[in-house]
Amino acid sequence: KSAVDELIPRISYGVTGRADFDSYKAMALYGTNGSYWMDGEWIIGYAPTDNVNPDLKWEKNIVFNVGIDFSFWGRLRGSVEYYNRQSKDLLYNYTAPKPPFAKDKILVNVGSTSNQGVEVVINGDIFKTKDFTWNMGINYSYGRTKLTKLSNDLYKADYLELYNKGGEGSNEYLFRVVEGGYVGQFYGYEYAGVNEKGDLMVRSYTQDADGNYTIPGEPVVASKADLNWKQYIGNGAPQHFLSWNNSWRYKGWDFSMMWRGAFDYVIYNQRRYGMGLISCGTDNVLRTAYTKEEVTGASGGVFSDYFLERGDYFKLDNITIGYNFTAKQAKYFQNLRLYLTAKNICTLTGYSGNDPSIVPSTGITPGVDSGSAYPTATQLSLGITLNLK
Repeated sequence: KSAVDELIPRISYGVTGRADFDSYKAMALYGTNGSYWMDGEWIIGYAPTDNVNPDLKWEKNIVFNVGIDFSFWGRLRGSVEYYNRQSKDLLYNYTAPKPPFAKDKILVNVGSTSNQGVEVVINGDIFKTKDFTWNMGINYSYGRTKLTKLSNDLYKADYLELYNKGGEGSNEYLFRVVEGGYVGQFYGYEYAGVNEKGDLMVRSYTQDADGNYTIPGEPVVASKADLNWKQYIGNGAPQHFLSWNNSWRYKGWDFSMMWRGAFDYVIYNQRRYGMGLISCGTDNVLRTAYTKEEVTGASGGVFSDYFLERGDYFKLDNITIGYNFTAKQAKYFQNLRLYLTAKNICTLTGYSGNDPSIVPSTGITPGVDSGSAYPTATQLSLGITLNLK
């Protein structure tokens, strides 16, 4: 008998639209624009609030998949798949020339992104007898997202700056994306230790032959940092996702558990930035500011990889144990199952902030732990499933 039960190749392609913008954006809109004294009374004035763009259209999602489903020995099943997901005609507010436009920004369809990766699914029967079975399943995926297009002949941008880190008068952004670069890259200063006063130091850079700041220099106090010294210091989007589930059955008993994790990425610990240092400027700081932090002097108030931490985690997400009573054991029902489920059991991680599994890890600004999410709590539930005769 052949060890191969089935090998099924498959391929798919599809295009869908995404209306990810407010209504009436393609039309001329007017709003209040001050008050004017006319004929003995104040008259509210109206003026255009945005530039008209009748060529606006939906963003497009283009998905291409090719893979193979397999089954071996009647006990091992799974699939391997390559995917390419492209987003085109992405909307962004570009600088508009004045004239002919009335406002300095206009919403247009220009950008595009590409997300490519591999997904692997494997399920197998480890043991399979009359009274006892053990099934194991593993899901793994790898992927990266690139900004493939940012400008055209009319509307141009050198880069996108995303997610203002906040604070009074702040004009510092956490992310910078360039055409051809990966989405989710943090852009800031490189931590270079502390001086004898406990001040945070950052790495300085000097210009190369092409005028770019790529040559590392001496550490400088963060308060004297130059904007030209900023570098790409980490990516907030995990490259690897993994889930691992097991289920056991012994006669009437059943037991299952599921783990899941994300790997190879960093998280910006915003709470540590805003409350984690002695000199952060707030009336109340974290205890770790006095017990664990290296920086005890001036922080400089700048974004650096000192506040980035590895976000890798592996989480025991769910455990369920149950017992099935059959019709032979009872007169009035066909099947009765009692079960106890526990969720959010534990998270294995080196990250010092919130549970990293609740920190957003997708989108264009991933890996920002703002501290606003409610901490996860372990949940216990007892249930009954009853099928009457």
